Amino acid sequence: MSVDRKHLSVAGRVATRCPDQGDLESAVYRALAHAGDLDPSYIFVTARGRDITLAGWVHLKAEVSRAEEITLRTNGVRKVHNELSPDL
Repeated sequence: MSVDRKHLSVAGRVATRCPDQGDLESAVYRALAHAGDLDPSYIFVTARGRDITLAGWVHLKAEVSRAEEITLRTNGVRKVHNELSPDL
């Protein structure tokens, strides 16, 4: 049996597949789009491993922290670098 170690991570004692960066970026953007309480039109999502960077701008200051909360709840995300700015 061969194991592709590049795509595995260990959670506890169970090996799980790490999401592909493109898949993780898409999952985060879908979560932001389906939240309903913010407009992700100008949010740019970039994954580096399981770390996500949110860049761009949102309409309200409260949406900056809301986008981070939604991203952290997305399966596979370990850390969020929030570079969002409110559009003043």
